[in-house]
Amino acid sequence: MDWCLYGEDKRREIDRDLKPEYLLDDLRRYQDVFGEEFGVKELLMLEDIRVKAMIAGALADMPEFLIDQIGKASNSSNFPSMTRAMERIADVVEEKWEEEREWQRMLLPIRRNGCGF
Repeated sequence: MDWCLYGEDKRREIDRDLKPEYLLDDLRRYQDVFGEEFGVKELLMLEDIRVKAMIAGALADMPEFLIDQIGKASNSSNFPSMTRAMERIADVVEEKWEEEREWQRMLLPIRRNGCGF
């Protein structure tokens, strides 16, 4: 699957499909096939089914999409610098966590002796 086809264009297409003038066209086409008794309620039920099917399809494609994005990122010139930046962030978080744990260890005896805060 070519993931480059998804994105802003797909969002615009979906937004366009939900505009009243497009829904009216859809309603008229369904009424041509099913008769005048086919109304807005039935059209909205079909739209609900269509949207749920699109969501299910997107969820089913998610592993392939993630692998594709990882492949694109690893081929990107920015990926190594992003990886280093993330490693640095993780190091800082770990360092702050250790400092916090050290403070906790230092304060514990003080609190036990009744000199706590």
